[in-house]
Amino acid sequence: MSSLWLFVVQVLFLLPLVEFGMALVSDAEWAEYKAQYNKQYKFNDNFHRALYDKKVVAVANHNRLYDQGKVGFKMGLNEFSDTDQSVLFRYRTSMPIPPEPFTEGVTKSPGYKSYDQITGGIDWREYGYISAVGNQGTECLSCWAFSATGVLEAHLAKKYSRLVPLSPKHLVDCVPSLINNCKGGWVSVAFNYVRDNGIATKQSYPYEPKVGACRLKNIRRPGIIRGHVTLTSRDERELAEVVYNIGPVAVSIDHLHVEFEQYFGGFLSIPTCRSDKMNLSHSVLIVGFGTHPRWGDYWIIKNSYGTAWGESGYFKLARNANNMCGVATLPQYPLV
Repeated sequence: MSSLWLFVVQVLFLLPLVEFGMALVSDAEWAEYKAQYNKQYKFNDNFHRALYDKKVVAVANHNRLYDQGKVGFKMGLNEFSDTDQSVLFRYRTSMPIPPEPFTEGVTKSPGYKSYDQITGGIDWREYGYISAVGNQGTECLSCWAFSATGVLEAHLAKKYSRLVPLSPKHLVDCVPSLINNCKGGWVSVAFNYVRDNGIATKQSYPYEPKVGACRLKNIRRPGIIRGHVTLTSRDERELAEVVYNIGPVAVSIDHLHVEFEQYFGGFLSIPTCRSDKMNLSHSVLIVGFGTHPRWGDYWIIKNSYGTAWGESGYFKLARNANNMCGVATLPQYPLV
């Protein structure tokens, strides 16, 4: 166990000091955290340190409940623990939601199983269709590009029996937008771009957490996909059918909650999560689903926060729980 995690355990004994306004994180511990994630602050060190203090307390308080068996997931410190993601997402609120024109419906091939015929769930990672977890960084809202490339990779791999990692950076740099594509985007817009222009491989166009000049503006490779499907029923049973029968699905969720930012493993359920379209702030990739003997049904979801976050970059989100965090509000997958 690292000294950082030992520190979290020690916090349990220090909480009364916080109530009296005494500093929780020592200079040495703050320096260790910054060194671990290569963080350097010239002018706002105290601001980030205060955020980190607050997250340390939140993690300790929550994990006491986890140890008592009152919640199904645990929390931990990570590279997002000294940031306020809601500040970044203020930029995204100025982005109009793109109109979703009529898309093709779900094609049910022979052997398509209805929800009541499905037993045991599915995990598409076991089939070799899911690429390694990426890391968008703490200052670039490129989740939409990671979600789009992840679902494209999976469906192309399923069709051609070969997994080729694709480039989120190509989308960040080249998808037309009125604003900086590190300030957010939409999976459907990425699909339309790929339909018309194609997409580079991850190896040929590697990721950096910043926007650069589009290097492939004049290179056209259309035809990789012919369109996409958007599910509009907000029905988790229909979504599970699609994931089981057709493949992984890109979804958007309300993620601006400390429980999500500091998630470290287990069955995630956030009572204050919202499901309306306007509050869908983060795009991720459903790769499967299952059922926990105690906590019930869950989705298996790939995030883009790196492998140190969550369960090696994945999380389990409550399923059939009144559309938890809007998981069934805007599901989308490509037609390949």
